[in-house]
Amino acid sequence: MEEDISSHKLKSHLIDYKSHEIRTYMTRIIGMTDLTLMTELTEEQLDYLTVIKSSTKSLLKVLNDILDYSKILAGKANLEQVPFAIRETINEVIDIVTIAAKQKNIHLRLNSLDKSIPKKLIGDATRLKQVLSNLIDNSINFTDNGEVTIQVDIEDQDEISMQLKFIVTDTGTGVPEEKLVRLLESFGQDGSINRLESEGAGLAISQKLVELMKGKLYVESTEGIGSKFYFTAVFGIQGKGGC
Repeated sequence: MEEDISSHKLKSHLIDYKSHEIRTYMTRIIGMTDLTLMTELTEEQLDYLTVIKSSTKSLLKVLNDILDYSKILAGKANLEQVPFAIRETINEVIDIVTIAAKQKNIHLRLNSLDKSIPKKLIGDATRLKQVLSNLIDNSINFTDNGEVTIQVDIEDQDEISMQLKFIVTDTGTGVPEEKLVRLLESFGQDGSINRLESEGAGLAISQKLVELMKGKLYVESTEGIGSKFYFTAVFGIQGKGGC
């Protein structure tokens, strides 16, 4: 067991080192693409560059998933505890996945955000965005027409913390029951990254991140009707006032 943990830690360090280099170059590509998009372009060039930017962002997301996978295995995945604006965070997620939704002509919207949720919460906004974007991406992948909606409710609270429930609902094809089990399976017993199916990688990582946020991840799906991905997470409370 100790040898396995040491091996995971070594792999994590190597992935950290290499991924930093890769992310640097990918960020440069995105930056240069943004600058080029600000110049005079033909409609065809604009379409090509938009695809390049979207594809690079998707590749960067895959890289971050792999990095998180290695950190979780090595026991290095930690959460920040800093103030963040919940509505702004959700809107940032929507901005990230809007292109994918538009490409499939899917209506994406924030259906409701409980007005009793404080404007500012304390937690890890980056991890929250990662989980939400993974769930929305999955919904978009399984939806050919219709909509994907987001809802945020208060599940429980006390004087210093609040448990929220994030719900992502789609009108897609639904997921067969046997496939649902595979999508939410934890990492392979041997810890090999090759055993992490690309289709369920985002959900598997999201499951672990949600657990770090003291919550649970659930999926309900009816084939031919749609799916509901939802999770709970606990955040600290800062200040008062609704969203």
